[in-house]
Amino acid sequence: MSAPPAWAVVLGLAAAPPAPAPGPPAAAPAAFSALPAEQWRVELPGQPFPAATHTELGGPVIHGGHIFVGRASTDALFVLDRRSGREVRRIPTAAPVQSQPVVVDGRLLFADLSGRIQVWDLAAAVDPSGGGAPLWQKEGSAPVLSPPTVVDGAVYVSNVADVVIALSLADGALLWRHAQRLDASRSTELELYGAPPPQYVESPEGPQLIVGFTDGALAGLSAAEGEVLWQRRVGEGQYPDILGRALTVGEDVVVAGFTEPLVALHRGTRNVRWRVDVGGAQEAVLGGGSGARPERGAGPGPHGFVFHGGVDGKLRCVDARTGGVVWTWDSETGTALTRPVPTEAGLLVGASGGGLYLVDPVDGAARWTWSPGFHPAGITSAPAVDGRQAVAVTNAGNIVSFIIPRDEPPPGDGPFGRVPDPGGRRGR
Repeated sequence: MSAPPAWAVVLGLAAAPPAPAPGPPAAAPAAFSALPAEQWRVELPGQPFPAATHTELGGPVIHGGHIFVGRASTDALFVLDRRSGREVRRIPTAAPVQSQPVVVDGRLLFADLSGRIQVWDLAAAVDPSGGGAPLWQKEGSAPVLSPPTVVDGAVYVSNVADVVIALSLADGALLWRHAQRLDASRSTELELYGAPPPQYVESPEGPQLIVGFTDGALAGLSAAEGEVLWQRRVGEGQYPDILGRALTVGEDVVVAGFTEPLVALHRGTRNVRWRVDVGGAQEAVLGGGSGARPERGAGPGPHGFVFHGGVDGKLRCVDARTGGVVWTWDSETGTALTRPVPTEAGLLVGASGGGLYLVDPVDGAARWTWSPGFHPAGITSAPAVDGRQAVAVTNAGNIVSFIIPRDEPPPGDGPFGRVPDPGGRRGR
């Protein structure tokens, strides 16, 4: 899967009527490069969740003129109009979709909580008549909560039972299956509900998948056959579970256990290069810079910086070479942060007990804050960004769109300039 452009790939709210609003064209030009304004907000289609509080784990995806997203209470994948949030169609599933869909090579891939994987022709999937059928589907045995990894004609999927499978993208044929043998000392009563997507890497031994498991083990599997090439216990504490995708930085892999720690592991020797005593629920991302601090708008370069959202509600910038913490920003929620999403305007990150925030990658200062309006409506899944638009899903079951105005204001208020503040939502 291709990496986002230099500082690129948003988030959630409380109910409002689904009134269409003017929006960007299907392919929004320009970039997410300034402070956004709320464009529209709607309740996700389907039935309300039958509980006062819950989490929405299914991250949205923007592609062309549509948004693809699931809802924790409804057995369907929803196709929404990105201009208004209006429902275009719903694709029936065996259980709710709480993993992020993937669009690749004209196909739409997604999995649900029954473990079923579906692959659709993209044109058929967005047909408002509601017809069509999947190109193929594969039944599963355990919930899938992470997006498929698609590389070189193969689809790699992890489920919450610590099983990884490889399927043919062409027809869904099973290529191999790996069931991880867990550490016997790890109590299954304390396992968290989740599993990270496999990370595909090239290596001298051939293509590998780096995958984390509930007992805190990190393993390298052969992408061709699924056999274990190496593994090392990484996660520690009461919840050592690895829930976020591993991040590759040169010859190192950076990953976090839920309780702790965040570590950089050398892929060749499996030695720990550095560690930070903080846990994470989602993957970190890599930014660049030429000196001792990251640069705004800089993609991964010779001097990398890891941006990591902790379960303690703090976003940290870590020097990828030394593990030194360059800066720390505190959401003051004390709840797990989403994967930070790099954009040209800064890092977009959500908090499961808070709202959405835009943080400057250079100094760690919050430039913009958006609140869902009440405490239960936090953001658990990372937002999605395409062009000038970002969308996010709240735990209250709403989806919100933010937009960068076409005519950006002149410089005047910090590095991003002054912008209108609709509804008084501009933060500290």
